[in-house]
Amino acid sequence: MTTITDETQRALRSNNIISGEEVALLSGDLYLAENVLTKERRLIPDSQIKQYITANTIQESTTKAQLLKG
Repeated sequence: MTTITDETQRALRSNNIISGEEVALLSGDLYLAENVLTKERRLIPDSQIKQYITANTIQESTTKAQLLKG
């Protein structure tokens, strides 16, 4: 499971999507809210969370790969 950034966690709390005792997690393609005290989990609908999540993309290098000698 992957945790969501602190900034996004605060935004979700301020908009009452997760409570003060919950953290947002990403498991596969599902977003979960986990209560840190009781370990109870619930599903967060995509429609509620997508506007707060920023997509991080990874780009491959376009330069020629070179073997490093040590």
